[in-house]
Amino acid sequence: MKAKLNLLFFPLLFSLFLLPNTTQAVVNPTPESISPKMENLTGSSAISLDDIVNLNAKELGKKRGKKLKLKERLGFFIMKKEIKRARKKGKSDAEIIKKMSTPENDAKNIIAYLLGLFFSLIGVLLVFLIFRKSTKYAWYGFLTYLAIIALILFYTFYNSNG
Repeated sequence: MKAKLNLLFFPLLFSLFLLPNTTQAVVNPTPESISPKMENLTGSSAISLDDIVNLNAKELGKKRGKKLKLKERLGFFIMKKEIKRARKKGKSDAEIIKKMSTPENDAKNIIAYLLGLFFSLIGVLLVFLIFRKSTKYAWYGFLTYLAIIALILFYTFYNSNG
């Protein structure tokens, strides 16, 4: 019974990682505008985007003086991927820093996700008409909804045959 409950809540747990609020970081590569949070993160006064892309989590932990926690490692990994993806698209370092420095509108994204989760395709359509930029999160909610339905159907047929 406990294993069944764990598998039912897996899509909800997985959906927590789909929301991007773990990777909001401020990166200031010039010594004139050092963020105190960045100084605590790296243990040094300045860090460039090249340093972030080339360091791994263990090296960053050594540079900072203590190990990174799981959430910090996940955020660091996602931030590296975003930087590499932006560079592949041809964006400059200043554009990347500006995008990473501006906070996302999490309230709209969470509302979009919940509309997609609870109202499925109608919720996705509503989000497209109202928020437009948060449509991606409505699709994530819809995919979570489909995963929950798939798990319920799987357990229904698995228990009836077994």
